[in-house]
Amino acid sequence: MADVKKAPYYHLQKGLFGSKLKEFSAIRGCIPLNTPRGIAIDRAAPGVKPPPPIPTATAEKTQERSAPPQDIQNPKASQQKKKAQPEQLEVEVCDNPPIFDLQDVPVAMDNLGWTVSAKLARRWFSGPAHIYDNNPKSIQPINDTDVTLEWVLKFGIVKKKYEELLSKDIYNAAAVDSAKQKILTRIRKRFSEERTNDLSFNTSQSLTDLLQFHIDWQFQLSSLSDGDTFDGFTLTDLTGALANFNIYVAVGSVDISGEKYFRYEKSKSLYCLDAVGTITHVYAYVKDNYSFNGEQYLGHWNRHGIIIAPGTWLIGSNKPKRDLDIDIWVKAINKPVDTRRSFFANFRESDVYFPVFNADYNRWREKHDRGQDFMIYSKPVYLKLKKPIVFKLGEICRLEPLNSLA
Repeated sequence: MADVKKAPYYHLQKGLFGSKLKEFSAIRGCIPLNTPRGIAIDRAAPGVKPPPPIPTATAEKTQERSAPPQDIQNPKASQQKKKAQPEQLEVEVCDNPPIFDLQDVPVAMDNLGWTVSAKLARRWFSGPAHIYDNNPKSIQPINDTDVTLEWVLKFGIVKKKYEELLSKDIYNAAAVDSAKQKILTRIRKRFSEERTNDLSFNTSQSLTDLLQFHIDWQFQLSSLSDGDTFDGFTLTDLTGALANFNIYVAVGSVDISGEKYFRYEKSKSLYCLDAVGTITHVYAYVKDNYSFNGEQYLGHWNRHGIIIAPGTWLIGSNKPKRDLDIDIWVKAINKPVDTRRSFFANFRESDVYFPVFNADYNRWREKHDRGQDFMIYSKPVYLKLKKPIVFKLGEICRLEPLNSLA
């Protein structure tokens, strides 16, 4: 019997001092599987009473993956292969792999120590069906309890980029101009319409509506990629929870100063302020959408953890990848794989990993009428700037009744 080409992979292993991503290649690589079964999506949604058992034959049929295809050979093709068997096969046939349900992904996250990732995943499964419309200003369900700014700063180079945001990025011309325009709109209304002379303000009252607060007062951000969340080349709980996300800075407290004076024009009188704004405090927070739009590959999973195909999610390695290694995964990325860590058994539940894509979550949502996309906010943290942001707002005037000057 011909051998099967083995594909290199990265296995995230939990140890005493945290998780570590270990590379397996050559003879220790994994074996792509040709199988009629993919990820199961039949388990009842959280809180829903499961239906009565269905006949075995029907159950097996429902576990078939609708997409992508697994390239099962037809009988004629199989006969032709037997006549001219290649030295190495690209896949191994497995008619009855272990069952892996999509709702087992948060179980795997728990086993990896990814507590926040697991919590967010279970929130998605338990919520009513809702699809994010890719509009960051639209009203969405909100989760503002499970992710904190303090937590995200523990991973990768996030803290470094956060410090650059507060020490440099918020002072660039574009950011200052954005803050200036938001503040100018506010004080013009207060000075001209509300007719108040005390124009200094704090945005804390706006925090009751996080979306509107974000729209009204955010003026700078730092974009984090999934690679920024890695510990070296190792995936972390933050990678699983958010992957790509932004840390935002919004206006917190503003002091308004400047000379006040009257200006007379023909038959009208104007009361004016040559305004100067000073941002003394800001709010910093994380905002991201938890959704499954697009065609993203999310790794190969089973109940015990995750393995990663090279050339996909993982962007670095201590060893260069051969074109052949990548070519194997291009053909096998849609297939389950057997890491075959045992010398005595094939297709063990702990060794077989299934590819997970955004499409799997969308199929699950369609079947169960559950699966709620939502917006993640961390509680905004109030920060005093070491170097206040100062800018001129120019002349602001309002009409004054002539009789008020008598």
